Amino acid sequence: MGQSGWRLTGELAPELAEKFEGDLEQFADTRGQIPPTLSRFEQAGLPLWQVDIYFAKQPAPDFLSELMDYAGLADWSYDLGPLEDRDWVSESQKLLSPVRAGRFLVFGSHDADKADDALINLQIDAGQAFGTGKHETTSACLSLLDGLADSMSTPSVLDIGTGSAVLALAVAKTWPSARITATDIDPVAVDVSRENCAINNIAARETVSQQPGIALLVADGLNHPALLSEQPYSIVFANILAGPLIDMAASIAASVEQNGVLILSGLLMSQKPDVLEAYQNKDMTLETDCERGEWAALQLRKS
Repeated sequence: MGQSGWRLTGELAPELAEKFEGDLEQFADTRGQIPPTLSRFEQAGLPLWQVDIYFAKQPAPDFLSELMDYAGLADWSYDLGPLEDRDWVSESQKLLSPVRAGRFLVFGSHDADKADDALINLQIDAGQAFGTGKHETTSACLSLLDGLADSMSTPSVLDIGTGSAVLALAVAKTWPSARITATDIDPVAVDVSRENCAINNIAARETVSQQPGIALLVADGLNHPALLSEQPYSIVFANILAGPLIDMAASIAASVEQNGVLILSGLLMSQKPDVLEAYQNKDMTLETDCERGEWAALQLRKS
């Protein structure tokens, strides 16, 4: 059996595990890298949570030592080693329970029997892509979307950093005639999103068309010709990281139509003032926010 990557695994108190997830994303952002996938979950009958980080290849020693210093975990005892040729990210996600956010219920294929006909069901198998609905940022965005569902009709939507397409699929299920474009910098995420669209019976659509469904694009930022031609959008989601949100404030704000809605996430509570200031300087007004642990999502409207 071959090798499919590397895994760091250890145990932390719940509050430290949650903080470490944010620290990992911030640290990767400072280095201009996409953060590796982190899974954290309770262990039955034990006070400590298991924390696993998955790497495509053996991480450099300086990456780990600097990460632990950054997170204040220099003395943390963890194991690091190669993995067998299995999709360990998907394996770990099987330990996650379904997530309820407003009218949305998100679950993996292993929990398909838990679908609820009274809710909007989203079956998401993230594989190697980020985003299962379990992460606080995705859950917060779903809660804000739930608050918009009864006040808007047939929006045009852009989902930046779609991951496994949770938000794009939630929009498509909420407004079946919506025109949605979902992008990610990672081609693997776009492939996973395409599979999740098929699982959830959501039609693919071509960009620069008025057909309903989800168009998927590999794109870094908003300079892709298809994105420029389809602007402006009535709802824009950007669930990425605080640094890119600030750097891209001008182009993201420009993609929102007048009186349109922008939902930002991927930011820690401590980063909220800087992100908010960047968008208030671009004629965006804060309407509400949603907090999940250390994380926040902001809902703004273009004035």
